[in-house]
Amino acid sequence: MKTTINATRVIPRRIMCLALSLVAMAALALRSQAAQADKQVPFNAAFTTVFVSDGNFPIARITVIGEGQVTPLGKATTATTNQLVNLNTGESTATYTFAAANGDTIVLEEKFLSTFDATSGRVTFDGTYVVTGGTGRFTGATGSGTLSGSAVFTGPNNGIGSFTLLGTISSPASLK
Repeated sequence: MKTTINATRVIPRRIMCLALSLVAMAALALRSQAAQADKQVPFNAAFTTVFVSDGNFPIARITVIGEGQVTPLGKATTATTNQLVNLNTGESTATYTFAAANGDTIVLEEKFLSTFDATSGRVTFDGTYVVTGGTGRFTGATGSGTLSGSAVFTGPNNGIGSFTLLGTISSPASLK
């Protein structure tokens, strides 16, 4: 007895299986790249700063500039012009931009609690940050962590301070 195979049915099945295999491999490759883009690495920063406060009760607007070291940026500068402190509650927010020597930036949104010691004139603060983006290799970056620091008034509306950040960050643009 002779068996025949209908070639018109076998070839489309093979093409369909091959096409499905290629689609599955492409999906795995894209998933792997997305997982790498979301890979978090340590983010640590230490800065010394100078600040000026407008001192308007009950919400003080503070402008801060600073210099420091950031892993993974290296030597960097930082600035904010929108740090707000509720002088009644100590609740504080700010958007900080960190800039590396090569022009790459990282942008953070911070929320923290500020405590003023009237005896020493010292302000301490602790809170959290979220990475909201950046430029260069930090375009589309994500991450989060904690912050802490202190400041002391050297004049009626100005002073010096320092802060540290500990957490994680991704750098998806560095994978391109």
